[in-house]
Amino acid sequence: MANTTSTKSVLKLVATTSSKIRDLVIENGQLVFLYDIGRIAFDYKGKRVFYNQIVELESDAERLALEAPLDGYYFVISSACLWRYRNEWIQITDKPEDIMFIGDEESFPELGKENKFYINSTEGNEYISIWDKNDGYKIVSDKTQSVTSEEVIALFN
Repeated sequence: MANTTSTKSVLKLVATTSSKIRDLVIENGQLVFLYDIGRIAFDYKGKRVFYNQIVELESDAERLALEAPLDGYYFVISSACLWRYRNEWIQITDKPEDIMFIGDEESFPELGKENKFYINSTEGNEYISIWDKNDGYKIVSDKTQSVTSEEVIALFN
């Protein structure tokens, strides 16, 4: 079974093994980690391209500090971004945190963005909203407070 983390509508991260890669449907913007053989595949324009030589870096500061990077692909762990170097740095994937905003309701921007989650982290009033251009913020999920056994039984009486 593959472990999947959706980061935004244009990027989906999947971790799986080489024996199960053929079970994954090609989806544009999907980045697939084949952790048993240390390769990465990227789905784009209906094709799956495999990359053998990916250099893992801890941070963007480490990437930028490389004095003479070789042409190739670099994955920055702290930002979960895939980069390509060929005479200059080219960012291939976006940062996952671009898909969510965490704060309290008062700190939400006046105008939200589609395809972004807005998380109210106020204790006791936690919920997730999305932006609808016609209706503004719409709550799509909220934290359910604990329910006692007696309250559950009362629902069926």
